[in-house]
Amino acid sequence: MNLNKLAILAVLATATTAAMGQGITTRIFTYDGTQTTNGFSTWQVMGDGVNSYLFSGTIAGTAPGQNAVAGSSLTNAQFLAQTLINVSTYVYVSGNFGGVYNVQGVGSATDISQTNDIEVRTNRTLSFTAAGFFGLGPNIGTVAYGLSLYQDFPATAVQIGPSVSGIDAGFNGSTISVNPGANLPADGRATLRLSRTLSLTQAAMGGKTYTVGGFIAIGVN
Repeated sequence: MNLNKLAILAVLATATTAAMGQGITTRIFTYDGTQTTNGFSTWQVMGDGVNSYLFSGTIAGTAPGQNAVAGSSLTNAQFLAQTLINVSTYVYVSGNFGGVYNVQGVGSATDISQTNDIEVRTNRTLSFTAAGFFGLGPNIGTVAYGLSLYQDFPATAVQIGPSVSGIDAGFNGSTISVNPGANLPADGRATLRLSRTLSLTQAAMGGKTYTVGGFIAIGVN
């Protein structure tokens, strides 16, 4: 009886050891891009300065006499009824690009693509450019980034232009743009999406935090 018990215990111990071994022979990635973890940032531009508006060149009719009578003669006259419509700049970009990975296990592995979606509202053409990105260091791993735009927020399936991508510092200089007159729906909204895919080697040691990052520079055109 005791021998049987010992045999059963030995089998259970072997099975447990095998199960534990299987559980740590790979990397397990948990991604957190939430507002709670990464905070929330908003950039808003309303107007173009006090009582000033953005126009290029000379707008017809803005010179003195814009409502004068033109083409007057003894028999007829044309009265100019010009209406000037000054549209101020409005740009609203809100969300966060931060991401936190919690990684368990050992070995070399690559996570699935993770994304952050940023709300954009604009009546001006905007450009978004990756700058200042850097890597994890030799043999530790890489982060492959991607940047894309979609109509509306939350995003629809309609993509605006092509996606751009790069690995670590190779992502720098990648640029996409949105033209509200050509690309946006009636509500003037778009989704700016940053994707990241993390790959780690066995040299990524436990008990350590690695930090990588960069900036998405916004240009108002």
